[in-house]
This record gives sequence, C-alpha cells and structure tokens, in this order.
Amino acid sequence: MLLGLSLVFAAERPVVYGYHAYWTDDPVTLDFDSLTHVSIFNVDVETDGTVSSTSRWTSVAAGVVAAAHAQGVKVHLCVTAFDDSQHDAVFGSDTVRSRLIGELADLVRDYGADGVNVDFEGLSSAYREDMVDFVIDLRAEVGEVVLATPAVDWSGAWDYSALSDASDGLFIMGYGYHYTGSNPGPNDPLYGGDPWSDYSLDWSVDDYLAHDADPAKVILGLPLYGQAWEANHEVPGSAYETGWAVTMVEAMAEAEVYGALYDDVTRSPYYLPSGEQVWYPDHDSVRERIEYAVDREVAGVGFWALDYEGRDPAFWAMVDDAATWPVPVDGGDDEPGDDGGGADQPDAPAPGQATLSRPESPASCSAFATPLVAPLVLAVPLARRRRRGAR
Repeated sequence: MLLGLSLVFAAERPVVYGYHAYWTDDPVTLDFDSLTHVSIFNVDVETDGTVSSTSRWTSVAAGVVAAAHAQGVKVHLCVTAFDDSQHDAVFGSDTVRSRLIGELADLVRDYGADGVNVDFEGLSSAYREDMVDFVIDLRAEVGEVVLATPAVDWSGAWDYSALSDASDGLFIMGYGYHYTGSNPGPNDPLYGGDPWSDYSLDWSVDDYLAHDADPAKVILGLPLYGQAWEANHEVPGSAYETGWAVTMVEAMAEAEVYGALYDDVTRSPYYLPSGEQVWYPDHDSVRERIEYAVDREVAGVGFWALDYEGRDPAFWAMVDDAATWPVPVDGGDDEPGDDGGGADQPDAPAPGQATLSRPESPASCSAFATPLVAPLVLAVPLARRRRRGAR
C-alpha cells in the first residue's frame, strides 16, 4: 500500500488540495508549486460497477502525473455518484462494489497516480456504515482516499469519526450555504449569526470536530466561485428567480466596476449591479479563510475549482504566504492537528464550547430550504446568464 496523506499532514506546510474540472484549461499546464494535491474531475459510477467518462482521466493523466510529481504534488482521480440509483447499486451489491474498486484501481495504477477522491453526494443514512467499509476496501487497493463531504450532514449519512480513521482526508465542501435556489447571501460565510443563519464554515468545522473527526484529516474546502441572483438590494435580500454561478476572476473584475461591498458578520464581499446581488470570494476573503484553517489546526484547505482564479500569480503568492504553519514562539512542540486550536476572532465561539447538534431537516435553517448537497459540478461551460435590466 502507498503511504497515505496522514504522513503528509505532518509536513512543514498545510495541505492545499485543488480540484481540476475537465471543462477548464489544460491541467498539465497548471502551476503545481502551490499545491500539495490535485484531483482530476471526473469519472462517473455506472450501476453495474463500471466507470464512464474515463477519457476525462485517460487523456490527461500521464501528463498531469509527470508534471505534478516533478513538483512533489500528489494526483488523485475523482469518482462521482450523485444519484440514488448509483448509491443503491454500489452499496447493495458486493459484486458491483468490487468491480468499481477494481476499475478505479486500474485507472490509478495505469498512470502511476496516488489515489482516489470519492465524491458521492446526496447519500442516504442507510449507507452510513457501507460507506466506511467501501473506503476501507478502496484504500487497500488505491493507496490514498480522500472524501468530498458535506458542509451540513442533513441526513446523518456521514460517520466523520470512522471515515477520518478509514481515509486519508475529509474535504469539507465549504460552499453552497447560499446557492442558486436560495435567496442571496454568501456562498461560504466564515461565521454565522444575525441576520444570517448560524450555518457557516466555522459551524461546519466545529460540527466535524464535535463528531470526532480527526483534525489532521480535515481539509476545509473553499470555493473559487460566487453566486449571483436577480434580486432586490436589501441585505439579506430576496431573489426574483434562480441564480447562477460566477467565477472568482470574473466577479473580482465586475466588483471593480460596480463597487465592492463587505458583510462584516460573514466576512464576505459582494456587489450590487442593477437588479442583482453577487456574493463572491476575493483574495482577501480567501486569505482569511486559509488563516482560519491554519488557526484551527486542521490539515489544510482545498479549492473548487482550479482555474476559477484565472491562474493569477498574485492569488497563488497569497496562498503560499497564508498556508503556512506558525513557528512556535515558546519553543513548544505542538504539531498541526493537536487539539486546542481556535480562530482568533473576538466574536467566534471557542472550539468545543458547546456540543453541536445537526438539524433534523433543512427547514430549520432560514438561509436555505433544501438539503445542502450543492454538487461540485457547475454549469458547463460556466457562463453568466444574460442579464435583464443590467448595464
């Protein structure tokens, strides 16, 4: 078996885990220097245990592995299953599950890659234990397994403690707290509170740790995209219809035109074109979230998705600067992942201050009214809808 990420987490820098989507630029030409891991998105699970869309992997894997390994970066193949029928097939049949593991192992080994990223979304609680068993079996064949896991586990399907033991990392999909079908608001609020919901990145990290996830296996996933809505200009406001996604690089350019505003509660930038609200990340907000993850002493951070930052060297210089473990000033020997980390925010609750409870249904959260599944897939291509009444 290959050595897992748990050994990487003891290195001198935090994990920086990036997804690369097949509809963006050539992954072979990425600047891998700022990353520790790259996950190539995606192959999809079929109900007979085979995988489809394999050309998304086979057409780039050799070049990506060579370029990434030259920079000491690990490469993972991302496998997706977003439908109940896929979950039922994989977890309902030992034969199907074994075939899937075998196909994934072949794809990893054929190209000398390092492991698999498992992105199974909308999972039923009926498969809580089956997912753990699947990860154990898969890891035995492919070496490293990182899971894409929800910001809020509405269904109780995810055993964070057992999965962090069985896997090499839990990538919290820390986005979609507001989404295209909700009212306007921050995609990735760092903190919650009035007038917003309590749900936030801080809430999610607390929830994982309160449910005994190993902090050395927790990767705080951050969006390099925002959300836009046709809406009034009240904050919080009301959407007139379903919203759409905008890349970070596009949103930052538009904020220069319309004027960037800032929400102090959630630590989130936004701007207000005519008849619209756009909430988005910028370099400063991403830095603050990376520094939060470092302060909490989790494994590191990750991004959905590479190229949405426009391959801006200034962005990656910021990541390099922020994603650094602090040097102890007292000569202590604390290591990343030790208990007791906390964000240096005066209004933030201390880690472990209270036992968190998960909501029984999404209706308990005023910020969004459907389960926070928020698939990683954005519209392909990621293009803005035509504005009405703007500009």
